[in-house]
Amino acid sequence: MLKHLILVCGASLAFVVALGERNEALKFTATAVGASCVSFAATSFLLERERTRKNQQAIAEAYLEFLRTLDQQRFTPKTPCRPVACQGCRHYHGRSYGGTMLICGMHPYGVEEETCGDWESGLSAVRGDR
Repeated sequence: MLKHLILVCGASLAFVVALGERNEALKFTATAVGASCVSFAATSFLLERERTRKNQQAIAEAYLEFLRTLDQQRFTPKTPCRPVACQGCRHYHGRSYGGTMLICGMHPYGVEEETCGDWESGLSAVRGDR
């Protein structure tokens, strides 16, 4: 901004010289220099504003993309991570305590096989058939 002000002051000085001068060649030169300084100051000021606007727009777009990513992560429904061997079992617990997942009372960390020897149907607990 300061450089633009200095250029405008220089242009004003050139115009003052042009107005007070009797020599036509010097008057023409001072007017041309003054006009050139004014147009250069205006052009560079506008270009600087446009560059600043584009930088701010790029930052805003990056921030919006970051917010969209956070929004997608926050609202993406979590798929249940119930192991295949535990599906339908009455012993399944599936809650986290202090960041540690408790799968069931029989196998706190889950079973590694596809079947579980302690599996019992969850329907019998609902019906009361023990």
